Amino acid sequence: MTLSNIASIATIVEALFVMISVYFIWRELHENVKLTRALNNQALVEISAPFNMQLIQDRSMAELWVFGTKKYADMDDVDRYRYHSLLIWWLILHENIYYQYVGGLLDRGTYMAWDADLDGFVRTKKLWLYWESMKSNFRADFASHVSEIAEKHRLAGTSQ
Repeated sequence: MTLSNIASIATIVEALFVMISVYFIWRELHENVKLTRALNNQALVEISAPFNMQLIQDRSMAELWVFGTKKYADMDDVDRYRYHSLLIWWLILHENIYYQYVGGLLDRGTYMAWDADLDGFVRTKKLWLYWESMKSNFRADFASHVSEIAEKHRLAGTSQ
């Protein structure tokens, strides 16, 4: 066996090791993406849980959340501010969810469940009544997404 043959065999073996290494790196990156998506999903639950627990534990907050749209005209300035702040908070959560999905950090199934929640939120809170004054507080792409949902429900004449 000549030195040239040994060099050729070494080059082939080296190429195989490079391909195997690339496969393992790809596999590790794929697993990291899955783990990141799972962690992001868990973080969304952790972010929304205190809000939901507060609604469960505080009757006046729950009443504001449930009846806010129906009783908005009868509210004083403080309760209107409180209700508006609740709407903004829930929209900020959904903006975060939307941003993570667009960035590839949430899987489609998880996002679709949250997007259905956003659709129901827009419908039950009749968000189109308040949206024009709120939408400038959000990223343009998310604001456009919410505008489409709000317009769909406004045109359908959806009631709470």
